[in-house]
Amino acid sequence: MRVAWAVVAKELVDLVRDRRALLVGLLLPAVAVPAVSEFLQANAQRRLQTPARVAVVGTHRAPALLQAARGLLEPVTVADPLDALRRGQVDAVLVIPEGFEQAARRGGAELTLKYRAQDPQGLVAREKVLRVVAEYALPLVDRALAQKGLSRDLLTPVRLREEPTGGGGGWLGFTIPLFVVVWAFGGAAVVAADVTAGERERGTWDLLLCSPASRWGIVAGKFAACSVAGFALATAAVASQLALSGLRPGPSAGQLAAVAAASLCASWVAASGALGLGLMARSAREANQYALPLYLAALATAAAADGLRTWPGASFVPVLNAFLLAQAAVGGGLEAGRLGAALASSLLAAGILLSLARHLLEREQRGV
Repeated sequence: MRVAWAVVAKELVDLVRDRRALLVGLLLPAVAVPAVSEFLQANAQRRLQTPARVAVVGTHRAPALLQAARGLLEPVTVADPLDALRRGQVDAVLVIPEGFEQAARRGGAELTLKYRAQDPQGLVAREKVLRVVAEYALPLVDRALAQKGLSRDLLTPVRLREEPTGGGGGWLGFTIPLFVVVWAFGGAAVVAADVTAGERERGTWDLLLCSPASRWGIVAGKFAACSVAGFALATAAVASQLALSGLRPGPSAGQLAAVAAASLCASWVAASGALGLGLMARSAREANQYALPLYLAALATAAAADGLRTWPGASFVPVLNAFLLAQAAVGGGLEAGRLGAALASSLLAAGILLSLARHLLEREQRGV
């Protein structure tokens, strides 16, 4: 037991002496994690305060209803409302029938609302439409009561028929993409620290540099090892989440393949970035410290995904595209174009980072 306490004291002393470790390992998370949490809270508040994007079919049939929707709904025009709903381009679809306003004055008018029942944006849109209907209907009730033409239909002049549709992954639509990013970066960073700075500590690094292996061969081999680790951890985390979720029916083969592709995209970027940072470090501990800002940047990108998912260039932004790809797969709305863009842009980003890693390796070799 005395030895254990001595080891604890030794590690604490080393940590206090390393000011960089204190800054990166303690201060940065203490600032970044609350900042990410605050961002998530602000994003949720923004979702409640921002008008819901609703594709309105038959806008000319109820101008008074749309007048009541100001500040709550943002009516948009799309060629195919249901397709736009499935793709996430709108939060809901509101169908206004012919003769709606006349039927509302008589009592018994009906609107049709289509939304994604497992998507937070769809549920928020539903609540806002209900508020709009209530604000529109109350003056009609007051007018009918004033005229004393009371009837059950007049007391409920508007009925809303809801038609929840598929799409959206609910809570899994956030946790699974987050696991993809978190574990891809975690697994890749740990292995990258071991195969670079860790090898220096074991005394085998100089032997590797003096070997006939090409610089690209060394970088590619270590990148592959880091990528496999990140991919394995991400897919294992997603598989356990899906197994514990009790989904019935289970995910389709296409959804699993898309989530695996998202894990691959995240692990490529994580492995190439962590590998370059590991080549700059003098010890495995220092390599892990360098990788922490990369990890936090990935988390911040995932946290910002909800606000950036409708941005046309989102599929080309590394990490963000992996999160959105996994989210689309969970919701069943995967597009071949998004998959191709995510794979191509992630591979391009990894190639650029690996070129920098090769440059670092060549520079170090000249000093051996």
